[in-house]
Parts: sequence; C-alpha cells; structure tokens
Amino acid sequence: MALIVLGVLLLGALVLVVQWQHRRRLEEALAQLLARDPRLFPTATPAGLSAQQLAASFAGCPRGDRRYGVRHGIEGPLAATVQGEPTELPCAAFEWWWEERRQNRDSNGNTTTSYTTRRTMATVTRLPAPVPDHVRIGPESVLGRLGLSRRDHQLESDTFNRRFRVVADDRLLTVKLLDARLQELLLSEYQGRTVELLGDLLVVSGDARQRDVTLTGRIGQLPAVRDDTARLVAGVPAQFWRALERRA
Repeated sequence: MALIVLGVLLLGALVLVVQWQHRRRLEEALAQLLARDPRLFPTATPAGLSAQQLAASFAGCPRGDRRYGVRHGIEGPLAATVQGEPTELPCAAFEWWWEERRQNRDSNGNTTTSYTTRRTMATVTRLPAPVPDHVRIGPESVLGRLGLSRRDHQLESDTFNRRFRVVADDRLLTVKLLDARLQELLLSEYQGRTVELLGDLLVVSGDARQRDVTLTGRIGQLPAVRDDTARLVAGVPAQFWRALERRA
C-alpha cells in the first residue's frame, strides 16, 4: 500500500514538473516574440475588451459551460492594405480558451461531471470605419453542407453556401462584402474559422494553418494569425469600404 501511495505521489510530482516546464517554455517564447518587434506588447484585454465582453459579443469566443478567458495575448500595429493602400491597424492576437462539461455514467448508474478545456487562436482588429451591422461568417452545419438545412444569407456560390453560414441584418452590405474574390479567399484559407464584424472591430477565430517553428507551442501561431488577418483585410473589396464611407 505504501508503495502505491509513493508511486502516486511521484507521478503527481512528475506531472507538475512537466506542466511547469511547459509554461516556462511558453513564457520564454512569448518574450522572444515581443523582443522581435518592440511595437508589440502583452495584453489580457485585446483591443481594450475584457474576456466577459468578448464572450458576450462574439461567437468565435465561446463562453463554454464554466470558465473561459484570454491567454498569451499580444497587441500592436498590423501592416495591412485597405482599398489598395498600405496602412496600419491596431491588432491583438491571443489564445481563447473555454471549458466544456462532460458527464459520464458508470455501470451502476452513477453520474460524474468533468470539464474539458478547448482552445482556439483569435485576433481582434480595429477597422478604419465602423460597420453598422453584426456580420458573422462561420462554418456551416453538417445538414447545411448536405443542402438539407440552409438558413440566413445564401450567395450565388453553392460551394460557398455549403461551407459557410452568413448571419447579418443588412443583406445589401453583406453582398458588397462577400464578392467573388473574398468568397474564394475564405474557401481556400479560412474554412473552419469564424469571421465577425461588429462596429469597428474585426474578430477572426480559428487556428492558423502555418506557425512560426522558432516559437514554442501556441506562441508559434500568434504571428501566423496576425498575418492571416492582414490577408483577410486586404481581400475586403473596395466597394464595401466605399459603402461604409457613404453611411458614415
């Protein structure tokens, strides 16, 4: 019995050491990334938003069943292109995490509850003009992909409609945003992600396909999700920006 207790204690100590080493490597990688670009700084409130505000406003930042929050946040100017002109936009990149409830029942009918932590990378970018709507572009459901359940805005491209669900009040403005070129960009590089525009905020959530291999773990995705956001902003058609200017 004593050997079993000792083994459990040793195993627990080993797990703690491994977790501490992993956290230390992440901290070192984050410091390395910040040192690489002095204009970047750590943040726990992307674009000035608390975790509560992000969870309440954006589908790409799920509240989950218990706790949620921001990890590894960095913020600073993002080199972007708007209407073909180079500019810089304030942009924060971070890991969003939330906990989902799992309930298991044993052979005696007893139910136990546990929580699984899920994670996704995200960016919050301040746009040069506010959008008078809440536009949500996210993955279509399985039934929607099969063409059995289609809701909200349907565009001319059936391929796009099978992959993305578009929710917005202003259809005319949404059509100006999702021209053929932006649809193609979303299909080729942003499947499985959620893109949202609300006020002057652009929120993109979902893991990047690429990562910086010189940085440890999730830190390596921070430069990639910032680059992905810049590429997405560059793909927004000029007609959409002009429509926003007319409504200002």
